[in-house]
Amino acid sequence: MRIGLVGVGRIGALHAATLKGLGTVEQVVVADADPARTQAVAKELGLEAAPDVEALLGAGLDAVAICAPTSAHAELIARAQDAGLTTFCEKPLAADLPGTRQIAERVAGGDVPVHIGFQRRSDAGFRAAHETR
Repeated sequence: MRIGLVGVGRIGALHAATLKGLGTVEQVVVADADPARTQAVAKELGLEAAPDVEALLGAGLDAVAICAPTSAHAELIARAQDAGLTTFCEKPLAADLPGTRQIAERVAGGDVPVHIGFQRRSDAGFRAAHETR
């Protein structure tokens, strides 16, 4: 599996390192709005660096992880959907409620899977509270 990762700040670099360590992942391609950061993380982790998001999305990937700032999430999810890439995106979905509704509706009407990261989903207390409602 070939996975692209957009946004290699703190959480993005962590996800990139995790993806690299998975046996089912053959290649991780990274991109960031800061080309120097892209190169630094790619070099440190031994990954391929894309010059920009457009190149990453057109690199023949199987999936993409979005770890960019919140303000870019909705646009990047839409672009990944247009590219036909299964998508993981760090929370939140968008920066505001209208943006969240818009991208949620778009994703719901599409055929490409999207997953939003929410670490509390696996928290025992959160699950118990959710099950009692």
